[in-house]
Amino acid sequence: MTSERLGPAPVNTLTRIFVAAMMVVALATRNQVSAWPWLLTSDVLALVLLELVERSPRASRVAAVVALWYPLVLIPAYYGQLGIIGLGVAHVRDPVVQHWEDVLLGGKPSLTWHAAMPEPLLSSVLHACYASHYLIVVGVPLWLWIRAGREACERALCGITLTFYVCYLVSALFPVAGPGYWYPAPTGPESRVATARLVHWLIDSGSSYGTAFPSSHVAASWAAVLLAIRRAPVLAAILAPVALGLAAGTVYGQFHYVLDAAAGAAVALGCFAGVDGLRGLLARPASPR
Repeated sequence: MTSERLGPAPVNTLTRIFVAAMMVVALATRNQVSAWPWLLTSDVLALVLLELVERSPRASRVAAVVALWYPLVLIPAYYGQLGIIGLGVAHVRDPVVQHWEDVLLGGKPSLTWHAAMPEPLLSSVLHACYASHYLIVVGVPLWLWIRAGREACERALCGITLTFYVCYLVSALFPVAGPGYWYPAPTGPESRVATARLVHWLIDSGSSYGTAFPSSHVAASWAAVLLAIRRAPVLAAILAPVALGLAAGTVYGQFHYVLDAAAGAAVALGCFAGVDGLRGLLARPASPR
């Protein structure tokens, strides 16, 4: 008697491609990054996790939940891996992005905006929107899982995961530290509100050097909002202004350049437009055990 395995879902194939690319990055930077053997080991463990997930019986509820949500565990792990690589290589492209902003915008909004408008209320709102990234990225697929079913949740998680992976690979090839590493930190009343202190604590606790371009905060949050439109339009309408405030908050709070946020929005739109076709291309039937 045979039982069905969970099999290779589209997000698993995406993850394999991403992990393979990160292994190439680790090997390419091994002369600068002393921890590269540990990075490769973690990559191998990620691939082992995928194998275990796919070999799990479809009837197992625990395995089904792990198969659905595991990307949200891998994503912060690879964010940290990029930070290790960024610190080891220590070659960022911030001067290039700053020059682009001078040419395109005639200035540096991430340096001047908060100083020109040091309003505590504005700062509170924009920093709160920035912090909402974590709730949006987890909350949208969770809401869809509860209200619209597994397929809607899986689609959203696949799109969000694809968005993160694209951002991370761009960051690996074009590392940018962000304005917080280059410009003086805000010291006015806008920097002393509770939400600003909370966000700065979160960043100080877990920021990864060299991952500013494109902004994965903007990209993944907007991808989640766009992916909610079909099955949860009211939720998408509620979250859209928050995601817009998040994008603005990345600049006001001096976490990203304007071009980081714009690039993140472009990645979100591209991944949203392509996720359904990509899922269809990568989908394969479950295999018997």
